[in-house]
Amino acid sequence: MSWYADSSALLKLLIVERESVDLSDFIDFTIKSSVLTRVEVIRTLHKIAPEKINDAQIILDGIDLTPVNPAILSVAENFATSITLKSLDAIHVATVIFLDKSVEGFITYDKAMIKNAKEFGIKVVSPGMK
Repeated sequence: MSWYADSSALLKLLIVERESVDLSDFIDFTIKSSVLTRVEVIRTLHKIAPEKINDAQIILDGIDLTPVNPAILSVAENFATSITLKSLDAIHVATVIFLDKSVEGFITYDKAMIKNAKEFGIKVVSPGMK
C-alpha cells in the first residue's frame, strides 16, 4: 500500500529534525504525492539548504507524483467554508481524496492539514510528532 506525503514530511527526510528518524523508520512503502510537492521542496531547499537539492531530486524521482488535474482542482476549490486550508494545502488534501483507495493515508506535519484532513475521514500520521 502507498501513503501520500506532503512537503512537510519529505523535507524531514532531507533536513534533520526531531521527527526525521521516526519518519524514516515508518516509511517502508511507496510514497505518492502531488507535483506541487516537488516545487515546494525544491523552493524551500533553495532558501535553507541548497546543498540538499540533488538529494531531494533523487528522493522526488522515486515518488509517484500525481499531476494537478481539473478533477483535483474542482475538489479543492469547492471545499466547504469550514475547511480552513490555504490554496496549495487544499490541493494536497484534494489529491489525497482523488487518490482515494490507492493510498492508506496522509503523512504530514502541518497542523492545519492534519485537522482538515481528519475532518474528511482521512487517516493522518505524523511519525515522531509530539
